[in-house]
Amino acid sequence: MASVASPRLARAGNWFETILSALVILVALAFLVFMLARTGTGHLGSYSLALRLPNATGLDIGKDVRVGGMKVGSVSRLSLDRDYAAVVEVTVRDDLLLPTDSTAAITVTPMGEVYLTINPGHATRRVLPGGTLTAWPAKAVKRAAGS
Repeated sequence: MASVASPRLARAGNWFETILSALVILVALAFLVFMLARTGTGHLGSYSLALRLPNATGLDIGKDVRVGGMKVGSVSRLSLDRDYAAVVEVTVRDDLLLPTDSTAAITVTPMGEVYLTINPGHATRRVLPGGTLTAWPAKAVKRAAGS
């Protein structure tokens, strides 16, 4: 004959499952907040932009793209054009339209972190989503402060 669990034991199991489920949900929410904070401002919309540079020394897919020290996107593709210039395709936040006279440089921190810095220009015309920015910097690779 099979034994039947008492109702008191069954209620204790239900409370345990409820508390465990609540903890799992809290951990998932904490992870979501962490990811949004780590990936930038929590802004989820983005568009593609191509930058022509003399070289792409140190850049890899997934490296940060920064404006004013703030992460605004990431490198999505690297290639060469017909003139052997580096074409760096990036995705940037869709609320950020860059002036056509913007420049870009590869920045290396003292700890060896490499990222692409875009320095916005002052032109009234903007590079449209999917467009190309010929962003010849004054210096192709620069060192971050403190290096």
